[in-house]
Amino acid sequence: MGMALTLRSRTVEGIYQEIWGTLTAYNLIRLEIAKAALEVKCEPTEISFIRAFHVIQYELHWAAVTRSYGKLPALMQRLRQRLVMLLNEERPGRKIDRAVKALPQRYTVRVLKRDLN
Repeated sequence: MGMALTLRSRTVEGIYQEIWGTLTAYNLIRLEIAKAALEVKCEPTEISFIRAFHVIQYELHWAAVTRSYGKLPALMQRLRQRLVMLLNEERPGRKIDRAVKALPQRYTVRVLKRDLN
């Protein structure tokens, strides 16, 4: 469950359609994140993808219900403003330095000598 993609189609063409739909949605979300980041002059990677996905999903759900196409530009502007509010907070520094773990020792191997007589 969770965020795993589940393909529900039973035909090859249906699976291709689902994959292309998922890739298109991903790219549209990234595009909106980039436009929102451009407005506030920050990096697009500073906006959480998962949070942006949920905001866009919520806003588009309500846009589909209103059926007022004249309000779409204002809705998209509000959507971008909400995306800007999702800027990732600065993460605190590490409490403990990273450590390189030693590689595990190989198992002992017994070598058998063959008698060539």
